[in-house]
Amino acid sequence: MQRIEFEPAFVIHSRPYRDTSLIATFFTENHGIVSGVVRGQRQTSRKKSKTPLIPFTPLLITLQGKASLKLVSHFEWQQNTIVLQGRTLYSGMYVNELIVRLLPEWDSHPAVFSDYQWSLNALDQGADVEVILRQFESRLLTDLGVNISWQQQANSDKPICENEMYRLDVESGFVRVATGTASEAFEGKLILQVAAGEWHSDSVKRLAKTVHRQLLHPLLGSKPLQSRQLFT
Repeated sequence: MQRIEFEPAFVIHSRPYRDTSLIATFFTENHGIVSGVVRGQRQTSRKKSKTPLIPFTPLLITLQGKASLKLVSHFEWQQNTIVLQGRTLYSGMYVNELIVRLLPEWDSHPAVFSDYQWSLNALDQGADVEVILRQFESRLLTDLGVNISWQQQANSDKPICENEMYRLDVESGFVRVATGTASEAFEGKLILQVAAGEWHSDSVKRLAKTVHRQLLHPLLGSKPLQSRQLFT
């Protein structure tokens, strides 16, 4: 029987299971996305539920069992509980949906876990939502092997120039185009500002959002992200 003890984890979501139990999905530091049965956590007709396993809750969990669906035999709350509301809540739900859609179960991604933890803390502390999401998307794409250069032209050692226009090839990166010939062309100046982490301009944030969406689309497929609808 496999046993994993005191694994750092965050709750992604949970759903009812049998009379008083839950099936919870966690994002763990060393084992990626995992699911487990948590017994005795649901409300009954006479007893109130225990402290709920709500999304973004940082835990230490102990899992055991032979099957992919484990039994959560122990969990304990960590300090610094993260509370998201309004736009930050929607942002956290978006990040959760991304990792569930893109990371296979039981596939370790410790760097993504670290970025996820940083992103939730930044949202909790009131940092710029757009910047947090773009930075998380960028790191997630890198972890998944999607590496385009924001400083050099695709398949070339030529630098991206401030005064030129570029289109995105999702397979290779930014390709120079003649000014005015592409409907979805991007200014070189804005591309370089993203590369430098200069997020003061709304135009820079919009460009990064558009590019990341295009890069994520082949990975996500045709099924839309439900969390994106919350921002409209």
